[in-house]
Amino acid sequence: MTTDSTPQQKTRASLAANHPHGKKGAFVKISVTLPPEVYELIATEVVRRKMSKLPNAQLSAVIREAVVAHFDEAEW
Repeated sequence: MTTDSTPQQKTRASLAANHPHGKKGAFVKISVTLPPEVYELIATEVVRRKMSKLPNAQLSAVIREAVVAHFDEAEW
């Protein structure tokens, strides 16, 4: 890790989207309204994960991962 990164960058890089299986996370509950097309994309990913027996095959997990990935890639 380089020393020239900002504290915000370090925090974003260390974010975990999903807690380990069996552990209760300290999450904040929110509600969002999505266009049907976006919901279908998320639902399709959930089905893909379930069919492949992959972890985190829930709508909430996919959305959390997408939000964290977005902020990890964002240049502020």
